[in-house]
Amino acid sequence: MSALLLDLDGTLIDSRQDLAAATNRLLAELGLAPLPLLQVCQYVGRGARSLVGRALDAADPDGLVPRTEPILRRFLGHYEQVLLDSTVPFAGVLAGLDALREAGVPLALVTNKPIRPTRTILAGLGMSDRFDVVLGGDSLPQKKPDPAPLLAAADLLGVPVARCVMVGDSDVDMEAAKNAGVLGVWCSWGGIHPDRPSHHDLVAESFDEVVALALGRLRVSP
Repeated sequence: MSALLLDLDGTLIDSRQDLAAATNRLLAELGLAPLPLLQVCQYVGRGARSLVGRALDAADPDGLVPRTEPILRRFLGHYEQVLLDSTVPFAGVLAGLDALREAGVPLALVTNKPIRPTRTILAGLGMSDRFDVVLGGDSLPQKKPDPAPLLAAADLLGVPVARCVMVGDSDVDMEAAKNAGVLGVWCSWGGIHPDRPSHHDLVAESFDEVVALALGRLRVSP
C-alpha cells in the first residue's frame, strides 16, 4: 500500500480568501494598493517569503518598501489573525482522510506554509490527528520543489520513498515529486493553481479519487 504525501493549500483546504486578505492587509499597512484575489493566488505555493516578495514586486514595482525580515513577520502576524476566517477543507477531505487512516495508509502533510500557521489551521479545522507526520515550509532548510521534504517525510513515516505518492495542486508539488522520484498526482479542484503542470503522473478530479487511487490502483509491492 502506498503512503500519501499531501500538500495543504489548494489540495486539502481552500485558503484563498484568507491568504489574499492577509496579503492585502500588509499592503494597506505599507500604503500600497490591494491586489486581486486571482493575482495573489498566483504567488501561493513556494512559501510565505515568496508570496510576500512577489506581492510586493507587483504592488511596489519601484522597490520603495524594503524587502526585509520584519515585513515577512508582519505578513505572518496579519495571516494569523485571519487564517480561519474563510478557510475550509475541500469536499470529501475529512471523510477521505478518515477512510485512509482506517485502512492503514501512512499519511504525511508536506506543505511550504510555515509550520506555526499550518498547525493552527489543522487544529482549527479538526485535522491535527489525521496525519502521522506534518512538515511545514520551515521544518527543514529546503522547501518544495526540493525533494528534501518528501524524503524526510518518507523517512519519518518509516516507508521507502519508492512507496510514496505526492498529491498536490501546483507545479511546485509535481516538480518535488519528480525530483524525489515518486509518483505525482495533480489535484485539479483547488482553484489556486488551475493550470495543469507540465509534469504529472496522474490527475485527480476530487479527493474521493485520491482515496480510491490510494486504496486501489496505487498499491505497490512492499
